Amino acid sequence: MGGIKNCTFLKFLVFICTLNMMSSVAFGQTNDIRRPAKAGQFYPSDPEVLSNTIKRYLDNSEIVNIEGPITGLLEPHAGYEFCGQVAASGYRQIEGSSYDVVVIMGTCHYKGITGGALGDWDAYDTPLGSLKVDKKLVNEIVSMSSLLFVDRSAHLYEHSIEVQLPFIQTVLPGVPIVPIVMGRLSYGQAKEIAKAIIKSVKSKKVLFIASSDMSHYPSYRDAYEVDLKTLDQIKKGDPKGLLRLNNDVMRRGIRNLDCTLCGLGTVVTLMIISKEIGADKVHILPYMNSGDITGERNRVVGYGSAVFYKEVRDKREKTKRSEGDGMSEQIKFSNLEKKKLFQIARKSIMAALKKRAIPHFDVLEENLLLKRGVFVTLMNHGRLRGCIGHFGADMPLWKIVSQMAVAAATQDYRFTYNPVTSKEMDEIDVKISILSPLKRIKSIDEIKTGIHGIWIKQGVRSGTYLPEVATEMGWNRREFVEHCAKEKAGLAADAWKKGAEMYIYTSQILSEKDVK
Repeated sequence: MGGIKNCTFLKFLVFICTLNMMSSVAFGQTNDIRRPAKAGQFYPSDPEVLSNTIKRYLDNSEIVNIEGPITGLLEPHAGYEFCGQVAASGYRQIEGSSYDVVVIMGTCHYKGITGGALGDWDAYDTPLGSLKVDKKLVNEIVSMSSLLFVDRSAHLYEHSIEVQLPFIQTVLPGVPIVPIVMGRLSYGQAKEIAKAIIKSVKSKKVLFIASSDMSHYPSYRDAYEVDLKTLDQIKKGDPKGLLRLNNDVMRRGIRNLDCTLCGLGTVVTLMIISKEIGADKVHILPYMNSGDITGERNRVVGYGSAVFYKEVRDKREKTKRSEGDGMSEQIKFSNLEKKKLFQIARKSIMAALKKRAIPHFDVLEENLLLKRGVFVTLMNHGRLRGCIGHFGADMPLWKIVSQMAVAAATQDYRFTYNPVTSKEMDEIDVKISILSPLKRIKSIDEIKTGIHGIWIKQGVRSGTYLPEVATEMGWNRREFVEHCAKEKAGLAADAWKKGAEMYIYTSQILSEKDVK
């Protein structure tokens, strides 16, 4: 009888458990999802607000010329209102790229650990949806070193991984992640972890992210001094040198300085990985600290971003890219001619911002009288502040530069509520892109990625991408066209198949900071 009663009771328990599981599934719940811990605190909890916030940051970020495939990013992890723009400057460089997995190495703030703790949930949730975890790769990494282990408790309240996820969902939709939070590491420990990860990923195309803020709590001036030295050391690609710099700086006794990098171990690990896989080039992106946002200068936190990449070493390929396809020879400006163009741009902008008449310019230089299309871009320490262009080769170069410079500063709709000011112009760098004549094409097969810019037009809608975008984003010609149609012209991705006009051009870029 007792056996029968026990058997009946066990069946009852199984029945109740089954009902609970069915109920959980019915309401979309599962115990194997890591739920957001910081939504509504570090970033917006409303999906639409979050999506719009990220897209605004990305739109305000410049795509830089990275000559090779990007393998790693340094990204900050504070609240978006503090570091969102800095973070976006990194993610902008890999938007729409192709990766098999993203390995995120974050700082462990809430639990003391030695080594790296991985999260092995099926997925991580954010207000934008779920990111799948590559659990097979998680298990493979854990098996490679005793310094790497699964510990969900280290992830439950941690923000260093979580704040990266909405950006990843936006720029790399559908790409799975491997989340690792790390404690303090010696160089030897970081090297063991780096080699274990490299061995595990095998031939996968991986984006490695080190999630770390920079100096904590010094004065505004001290933060700039410490952080720029740190970024310079990161650019050198020397992980041991970064550790030595950290030790030297901390021994100086700088008032209120708590650390140079809260994720020092993650950055050192990323640097070691990058060296091991041949990604020995680093491009430092815009830096700022909390004082730039809040105005509080006594105690600040620094935020930096950087791109790690494999430089294209084939000089023949570089030459091929620079030569174009004969559509237009590059203008051989003298340094004085370049300076004069930028003086015209800057004086025109200042006059417009002060609501004065555009000054008269005496221009006799032959190169400045050539007729070309032009785009003028304004950047404030890496943040886009305006970009407007004109394709028509219908007026002298100096004149169209004057007009487009004024338009970039005063007419870019993206900055209607935050326009460029005359005071801000001291912080602005001007970039001039000189365009070849447009050439109508019948097939996208005529596009040479990395050489041609494209302009798509259908009805009243049109949009363009400059030549360097396809190379920087890793797009083939079809992806280049489809992204331009959707994201720049507001057309269907396949509009090129349905009557949209297609044009190509080449671009010669002049940067003000190169001629100062």
